[in-house]
Amino acid sequence: MDYKEIFGQRLKSARLMKRLTMDELSSRTNGEVSKPNISKYEAGRMMPSSKAHIALARALGMDFDYFFRPVTVQITRQADYRKKSKLTKGEENAINEEMKDKVERYLEIEDTLGVSMNFDYDISNIEVSDKNDVKRVVARIRQDWNLGKGPLSNIIDLLEFHGLRVIEINAPDDFDGMCVFVGEKKPVLVLNKHYTIERKRFSLLHELGHSVMRMNDSLSRNDKESLCNYFAGEMLLSSEVLRGIFGTRINNTLFLNEVRNLQTQFGISIDAIFHRLKDENILGKSLYTKYWIERNLKPELKAWAQTSTYLGGETSYRFSRMVYRALAKDLISEEKAKEILGTNEISYIDNN
Repeated sequence: MDYKEIFGQRLKSARLMKRLTMDELSSRTNGEVSKPNISKYEAGRMMPSSKAHIALARALGMDFDYFFRPVTVQITRQADYRKKSKLTKGEENAINEEMKDKVERYLEIEDTLGVSMNFDYDISNIEVSDKNDVKRVVARIRQDWNLGKGPLSNIIDLLEFHGLRVIEINAPDDFDGMCVFVGEKKPVLVLNKHYTIERKRFSLLHELGHSVMRMNDSLSRNDKESLCNYFAGEMLLSSEVLRGIFGTRINNTLFLNEVRNLQTQFGISIDAIFHRLKDENILGKSLYTKYWIERNLKPELKAWAQTSTYLGGETSYRFSRMVYRALAKDLISEEKAKEILGTNEISYIDNN
């Protein structure tokens, strides 16, 4: 691939990440770069002058060298990601381009340090067709990973320890998450960084479900999504634990403070707990329906249900730690570290 092609791919990727049309990008350069020229650059038919290059980099908020970074990562497989129907095509493009950019940066710093990890966990001997199969998968994972039956304290750390990379991207609320593969043994779980901790935890485990469960081929996409949701709920708050707390059936009264206590302890949202209670036939249909009616009618109840109370944290630190390690070993420059991390400042102390 020559410089014109590399520049063209990078320009288009950056433009899509910023959700700009060619006309809008041209306008941001104050007319220094025309739409026809942007089209030629993206098609790899022409290289910009230094002046045009600087204008484009400034308009897109990208480092000058970004446009010459070779495209090194190929996404070999992508699980259908969860999104609401009102997510626009432009928003989808921006999500995909930012995801690819961050995956590439992640693997680049691994290569610089000479470290890598593969996800070798195999549970394909269990074919998943229904919720009972999902329970078998969850029980196996908890046993194999020595998780016990209690709350999971830090899911990002847990997943990265077992060979799964986690990245967070800026995305609209209508985007939940996705799982992509670089090769067969390098799955990357992608999160919306703006979500509450409880929603991040659920989304991570939903995507883990996509990574580990071998679904029956006859299942529809909706069926698979539902089973991955069930997987996430069972991982966070198992049916065994629920029955130990509530017994086998609640028909008359459910104290909301009791549900809040579960949210705080297990890091699972109020709404997800109600789904869990319904899925396990612990909560009667009338109480379940009444909760959702009142939640949708009473703003104060909806706000209460959406409040985050989990005291733990869910942030991926592996990537930034690797960047700082590479910087400390003089494997990359400070400018390169800033470019990879997307920051303008790096603070440190030394003996000089």
